[in-house]
Formats: sequence, C-alpha cells, structure tokens
Amino acid sequence: MIITVNSAMTNKLNDNLMKTDFLDRMVLGTAGLGGVWGKVDQQESIKTIIDAMECGVNHIDTAPAYGNAEELLGLALKQWSGRKPFLSTKVGRLKSFGVEGQHYDFSAKGMKRSIESSLKILGRTEVDLLLLHDPLHVPEAEFESVVNNLIELKRNGYSRYIGLGGNAPEGFLPYLQAGVFDVVMEFNKLNASNTESLDTMLPFCNQSKTTYYAASPLNMGLLGVSYSAFTNTPPEWLAKEQVNSAIRIHAVALKYGIPLSELSYRFLLNIPYDFKIVTGPSNRTEFRDLFNSLNLGPLPKAIYNEIVQINKNVLDESDR
Repeated sequence: MIITVNSAMTNKLNDNLMKTDFLDRMVLGTAGLGGVWGKVDQQESIKTIIDAMECGVNHIDTAPAYGNAEELLGLALKQWSGRKPFLSTKVGRLKSFGVEGQHYDFSAKGMKRSIESSLKILGRTEVDLLLLHDPLHVPEAEFESVVNNLIELKRNGYSRYIGLGGNAPEGFLPYLQAGVFDVVMEFNKLNASNTESLDTMLPFCNQSKTTYYAASPLNMGLLGVSYSAFTNTPPEWLAKEQVNSAIRIHAVALKYGIPLSELSYRFLLNIPYDFKIVTGPSNRTEFRDLFNSLNLGPLPKAIYNEIVQINKNVLDESDR
C-alpha cells in the first residue's frame, strides 16, 4: 500500500497511549483465551486475564468473534477490584469459535446490535476503543457507509475511540489520511519474520499520530509453538518469504542461546517507533512466558540488526 501523510492530521488519543515502557505498550489479546485456536479451560482463561491485570497489563482487546472471550473477560472483570483496564472490542465479524467460515454483518443495525451486546457482556456503558473487525471483508461499495456507521457509534457514546481491526484494503486509505481513525491494528505485518509495516503503515501512523497496534507478534505461531509444523508444511496463508525468514531467525536464536519466541518478542522492543504489541496467550503459562520475555527488554542492537537484515535479504532474493 502506498501511503502519504497529511500534515494536517491531529492526534485524538491521549498521551497515555504513546508510552515506551513495555507494560504501557502491551495489549492482552483474548482470541486464544476465548477458544479460537482450540478448546480452553474457561477458569484458566479467567485466571490468565486476572494474572495479566495483576502484573500491570492495563489494556485488553477482545471481540465477539473470539469464541467466548467477551464472556470470560466480563467474568474476570467482575472479580477484579483494581484499576479499570482500557478495553477494546470489535464490530462487523460475528461470534465464532474458529478462523474458518467467518460471518459478517456490517449494517448499521448489525454493528449497533453487536456493540450493545458487547457492552452488556463486559459490564460497561462504553468501551474505550471500538474497532472495525476485518475491514478486508467490507464490500467496496459499502466502505463509506460502514465508516459512517462506526463514526456514529462513537458519536453516540458507545466508544471513546474508533479504528481498523485487521489488515485493510487500499479503499480505506482516504479515511486514514483524513484522520478518521484513532487506531490501526494489523496482524502478521510487524514481527521478526515480517517487517513489512516498518516501511508502510507504522511510520505513517507515527507521523499522523494514529496509534498502531501490531497483532500476532509470533506470526500466528510461526515464531513459537508452531515453528516446526509451519516450516515443514507451511499453511496456504503463510508466505514463503516469512517461512524462509523464520528458518534463518531460528538459526540466530540458536546461535545466541535465546528461545525463538523470546527473541521475537524482544525484537519488537527494539523497533524505533511508537506502537502497541497485541499478545495472544491461551493460558497462564503462555502469558508468563511472554511477559517474562518482554520484561527482559530489547535485544542487543547487533542481534536486532541481524534480524532486520535477514528480512531484507529474503525479500531481495524473492524479487530476483
């Protein structure tokens, strides 16, 4: 996507969304906790959410399409007496328990019905951030009406901020340039095996004061528990360049004696831009592993540069 910055854009988010400490950058994603990637122990999911808040995580992202995530988050919040977390949820994609066979409703009534249901489940009168889920699935002829629906929900007090919750087609670029959205969330566009957003959306968002959210920091498991499976038999959705990068990055991890997932999380802390990191644990063990990884801080600069160069080399090779 070719992106140009409109210098007239202004930041509508408060300064608390642009801090550099990893706790202020970290978002607890709830897709795994809700059962999207497989069956979960619901009590374990609730305890994971509470553990995260006890560790200082103050931003939680959810969606109706994340299985039982909203319901479990609502139950966790009822047990929580600490600081009220910043909550984001989504509209457009309907409730489901997997990544296949998704269903959508981008109508004004459907989007309003969705957020009203979410608020009831979460025990809130408004959410902090409301995202349009999977904008890639919005019919081109409906872009303007769907954006207006989202604006109207914000205007009517359902959310404080609005944004795009998923990789968006170019048809949404004019709205980004006009400063309509407070947030852009992309997945698999900014991680150790794919740094595409470093040259596109991330600098654009920083220049326009739009908050960028990097989801899938382990590239849907390629840089974590699914490394062996995905490198041996890559799924159709996974680009060969990302697989090639992951194989070389795995070698770097072995060379320095750093677990691949830890290397990948810490890599994000080196990137010289402001952005949020949307994590996706499925249980307390996974949460504690990622939390401890981020708590170690950025990688040594030489290792970071080595990973960046790997990605550049892989892309250069693919262009030959």
